Amino acid sequence: MSEIPLAHILVPLDGSSLAEQILPVAAGLVRACGRELILLHVLEPSPPERIHGQPHLATAEAAARYLDRISRELAEQRVFCRIAVIAADNAAVATVIARQARALGADLIALTTHGRGGLRGLLFGRIAQQVLQQAERPTLVLRATERSVSLLPETPQHLLIPLDGSPASEHVLPFAWQLARCLAATVTLARVVPTLEHLSFSESAPAVFLPTATAALLELERQHAEQDLQHLAATAPAGLPVTVVVRQGDVVAELAALATDVDLVVMTTHGRAGLPGWLAGSVAARLLERVTIPLLLVPIGRQETSTI
Repeated sequence: MSEIPLAHILVPLDGSSLAEQILPVAAGLVRACGRELILLHVLEPSPPERIHGQPHLATAEAAARYLDRISRELAEQRVFCRIAVIAADNAAVATVIARQARALGADLIALTTHGRGGLRGLLFGRIAQQVLQQAERPTLVLRATERSVSLLPETPQHLLIPLDGSPASEHVLPFAWQLARCLAATVTLARVVPTLEHLSFSESAPAVFLPTATAALLELERQHAEQDLQHLAATAPAGLPVTVVVRQGDVVAELAALATDVDLVVMTTHGRAGLPGWLAGSVAARLLERVTIPLLLVPIGRQETSTI
């Protein structure tokens, strides 16, 4: 395993204070575990005059001045940055961000999601979801709000790792162990077993025809969940504080409740956005809508080739 799990973190910024809300936690991660932030602005061919109620960065010169100011403020907090301004030409912004992540050697992309909420947002996706799909690397996402933030680095001290009992979800553990050890953070492994009335869309069809058998299987799953989590907790590095929690009910609601006591959620995701993800009951997308802390999403399959 590498000693620097997050050496280079790419942070796309559009000049708005909403996009800047990811900077404190990104700076905290890179100061504790990495080397530099790469501040990126993507120049659109026909940018709007204002974005999120603020003047948009319309020229390369204006973007460079803006990124340089952010870079100098973060340098005062011992966070080192380099800046990049790239023209999108005719490509989508998310595609340009994914390309730059590969070209600049970014280990992680950090950005806010501040698109339209509700059903429309779930159905049509946002730049953050599109980046996650295309970049094929861990992505830190935070739902932006109207709150004001400073650029002071924030280092997560308590990680929540949701697991669903599948081998795919457990693939996040080597990454999470490394991150927690680097941050000197505590870890909570959580498993939420759904009740009959809270099964996802794809799981609910068998329950309609076999409700008694499905309920019995869910109860059996609950009984084995804590034993499974304890087994996984035993794979953590020596000395890393790990607790396990098993709950039953609505998966997203229970995870959102657990997230009120932690700083960062780390989980795998299939990265499906829009209608397919919504129909499949994408936990990550729905959880992001309900929490105010960042989610660090690791694409399934990424761990098999990762060096961390």
